[in-house]
Amino acid sequence: MREKWYKNLIGARTIKTGLATFLTAWFCLLLHMNPIFAILTAIVTIEPTAKASLHKGYRRLPATVIGVVFAVVFTYFFGDDSPFSYALTALCTIIVCTKFNLQVGTTVATMTALAMIPGIHDAFIYNFFSRFLTAIIGLVTAGLVNFMVLPPKYYAQLDSLINKTESQMYSLYSNRMQQLLIGKFKSDASERALDKVISLNNRVDTLLSYQKDELGYHKHRDKEWIQVRRITSRSHTNRLFITHLSNIIYLPKNVQVVFNSEERLAILKISQSINNIFSTGHFEREKPSASVLKRSVKGLDEFDDNQIKSHIIYEILLIYRILDGLYAK
Repeated sequence: MREKWYKNLIGARTIKTGLATFLTAWFCLLLHMNPIFAILTAIVTIEPTAKASLHKGYRRLPATVIGVVFAVVFTYFFGDDSPFSYALTALCTIIVCTKFNLQVGTTVATMTALAMIPGIHDAFIYNFFSRFLTAIIGLVTAGLVNFMVLPPKYYAQLDSLINKTESQMYSLYSNRMQQLLIGKFKSDASERALDKVISLNNRVDTLLSYQKDELGYHKHRDKEWIQVRRITSRSHTNRLFITHLSNIIYLPKNVQVVFNSEERLAILKISQSINNIFSTGHFEREKPSASVLKRSVKGLDEFDDNQIKSHIIYEILLIYRILDGLYAK
């Protein structure tokens, strides 16, 4: 428990931010330059992956230059004690950054430009190049730290999230089947639970994209790529399961479906088998139950009053097939 608390308090990104701040301040002080603007740039440049840091750094640097130019120009015309200098600097920086699709650097560029106005005085050229240099120091230092120090590894988080997703997913499926069998075709609780499952799976996709981006900048990581492909396959399977499950949860209004006793028993057996996957670690196939549902759907006309019933049974069989293929030996 203590180890988990420690990791949650001081993660790799926190350590890298502190290191980037220290190195940036050190470099600036060695050059006898004000480190505050470089530190600000370095802090916002630390991203979840090296690729994200480099990509955003490419946009933040020109955005910062734009802000500095406006700060120097308007201070030259209006002075550092005029509200016009601050207002026009902020306004023009935002407009130009937006025009050139540099929104990712707009906030930092605007803050840097406004913060430097009181210290410009008559040293316009010096302040322009010093702010430009400190921005480069902050960007380069943060980018190198993010690339070289503690490369992010999300495997433990991914495994935990996928396990949590599957646990809730299978439980939701079982609960939904019970609701359908008692005639409860509209369930706000199931819809809320589905939203949570979708959110968990989206989080998995986000972390997977981070991990793939990071591995793309590091060579000789074949074992990690194998691990990423395994997790990706599970995530895609879960997304497919969730898609079919959502088709059973979101049904038309005022729908009424009646299952005969044989169909009800088959649905319950499949549902119980799916619900036990997470606890047992395997999928207990219910071939007789699947055969019952296949015969039932063959005897239904999709374009009469049994259309919704056919839809539900089709979705159950598709989910069964997904799991049957996933756990095939």
